[in-house]
Amino acid sequence: MKKAKEYLFYNTRQKRLSLTVDNVSQFKTPPYERFFGWVFETMSGEYSYATVGILLCDLSEAKSYNHYYRDKDYATNVLSFPLMLNEENRLRGDLIICPEVVEKEAREQDKILEAHYAHLVVHGVLHLMGYDHIQDQEAEIMENKEISILHKMGYQNPY
Repeated sequence: MKKAKEYLFYNTRQKRLSLTVDNVSQFKTPPYERFFGWVFETMSGEYSYATVGILLCDLSEAKSYNHYYRDKDYATNVLSFPLMLNEENRLRGDLIICPEVVEKEAREQDKILEAHYAHLVVHGVLHLMGYDHIQDQEAEIMENKEISILHKMGYQNPY
């Protein structure tokens, strides 16, 4: 069941988030409002303005993106593409999420599907914000940030 793009906006004097969610996969996903909440909570600590696009795509498309951008020949759960414009206090970027991989991982790891989506969105947005997990010290900082953000939203430690 393919869904059309949905645009969600939140604007106050202190914070603004413009989110586009485009589901071109055949999988049922959490409501778009959930994605909005996950992105908003993640950006809230460090950014006042954000423009984020999320593409929910099928396995072959996710594999193609992962191969093209990371030279990996498999579909991954989430890919992050930050857009650096040197605008102070503004976050911009895109996430590509493969619902089929997310569901498979949730089953294999005995996780609640929505909680796994929340974790992957938070993880992806943190990458947009410049966090990484290549080195152990960076990974510890990023994981602690993920755990803290997820906890604020009522989710358990994903690790």
